Amino acid sequence: MEKANNKPEEKSKTKQKTKDEKENIYNNLEKYIESNIEKKLNSLMERLPEKLPKEPTVSGYHNLTILQLYKNTLSTLIDIINDITEAYDKYDYLDTNNYIYIIIGILMKDGRKLYVGIIFVFLSFIIYFIDGASV
Repeated sequence: MEKANNKPEEKSKTKQKTKDEKENIYNNLEKYIESNIEKKLNSLMERLPEKLPKEPTVSGYHNLTILQLYKNTLSTLIDIINDITEAYDKYDYLDTNNYIYIIIGILMKDGRKLYVGIIFVFLSFIIYFIDGASV
């Protein structure tokens, strides 16, 4: 009789083990997912700056109005003229090739490329109309 009684107990133990194993698998899966999310969050926190800038930086020019473009183009033109005169005063002993590289560096500073392009387009229209009127 003892043998007959042991069999149902063994079945119930195996059922409990399978339930425990399933719960253990789910717990391991949850721990695995939790650890992956924690790793990703930590890597993201390392990449983010500690302090955010007070004013957001403007990354695109698509939000500028025509008045802002006009004012910024004029101020950029004045800055370019000032930089070129300073370069001419400092580097009057340089040959032409080095002076050209200095001027290109002045024109291609960060934040000036759009306004230099606007200035060149405006100058090209002026030269085109002068050339067309002279014929």
